[in-house]
Amino acid sequence: MPIISIQNISSDVTLGLWKVTETKADFVNLLGSHLIDKSKPNNPAENVGIHWFASRVLLQNLFDANRIEIHKNENNKPTLFIDHEKYFISISHSYEYVGIMFSKTHEIGFDIEKIDDRIHRVSHKFLNENEQKFAESKLSKTLIWSAKESVYKWYGKKELDFKDNMEMFEFKENTEGEFKSLLNKNDFTKELVMHYFLIENYVFTYCF
Repeated sequence: MPIISIQNISSDVTLGLWKVTETKADFVNLLGSHLIDKSKPNNPAENVGIHWFASRVLLQNLFDANRIEIHKNENNKPTLFIDHEKYFISISHSYEYVGIMFSKTHEIGFDIEKIDDRIHRVSHKFLNENEQKFAESKLSKTLIWSAKESVYKWYGKKELDFKDNMEMFEFKENTEGEFKSLLNKNDFTKELVMHYFLIENYVFTYCF
């Protein structure tokens, strides 16, 4: 199916979502020549999965442009250029969903995660002591994992420890909401507001 949602998160932050029901071949055929991906691997039809193609087709549908370029830096952080104008961008996917968030003025972190019981088995790897006190359900643990992925993408410099460098503060579970987070890496400290919403069995988190 085509785009299921385009949300204006703020005056300068937009989120587009696509629920994937097409085949990889469908997306290969939909990909236009005006999209130039500088990070594209050789023979992408053979070497990348369906989500790579779905995200690029989604991008084409979000912009009526003559030229769309994606560049990635040494840390694999993407930057978007629409007819040579620079945009900040964050891309995520999980099973059925692909999403792209973009802005002209804000660094962005965006993530999608499927809610699954397996989160309980790995939560000790990313929950710090304070988070363990309130995060007991698979939803709360998935929200924290997704939120830390969003902060990681926002920061964009890798080398962040999910337990030591990021902390999510207590929140109430709901279908949408926000909570505070703290990023602390060496001499850099930043408080960020994490936003989230749920669709079906997926969590979507973002910060900017």
